[in-house]
Amino acid sequence: MKRLLADTGPLLHLHEAGSLSLLPLLGTVIVPPLVLVELSVHAPALWPGSLPDWLKVEPLLPMAQQRAQAWQQAGLLHGGEAEAVALALDCKPDWFLTDDAAARLMAESLGVEAHGSLGVLLWAAGQKLVGKKAAEAALTALESSSLWMSFRVRAQARAALAQIFATS
Repeated sequence: MKRLLADTGPLLHLHEAGSLSLLPLLGTVIVPPLVLVELSVHAPALWPGSLPDWLKVEPLLPMAQQRAQAWQQAGLLHGGEAEAVALALDCKPDWFLTDDAAARLMAESLGVEAHGSLGVLLWAAGQKLVGKKAAEAALTALESSSLWMSFRVRAQARAALAQIFATS
């Protein structure tokens, strides 16, 4: 099982696509407090009551908070992304989950492996944790979510799924 750290994007987009259930198949997901605040704005009914067991909230240490604030003030990252990247430097997750290009670049430049919602879906399909029809339906739903994907990325994702399931 992987140790994941996420910003708001993948949680929101996978929720909108009805595919949030893929995340606990990968492992535990850690988020900074601001990610929960952002989710409460964009998906207020996501977790009424308590959080799922696979989701853990970790506060930022003072140095991480300072890094996050500096990145925000410099206009490099938005709040949730800044906190998540800063927390990732301290937590050392297996994967940093983000659908934000700037956050991905920042994380990777700091030595943190980053993947997005599509990466989660493709990994789950590659591990045979979801079947072909479910994976294709999840991709179609992601394409209809608030996640922006270029035509090229959509085509590459479809081709990757076809390749994954061609060997089944």
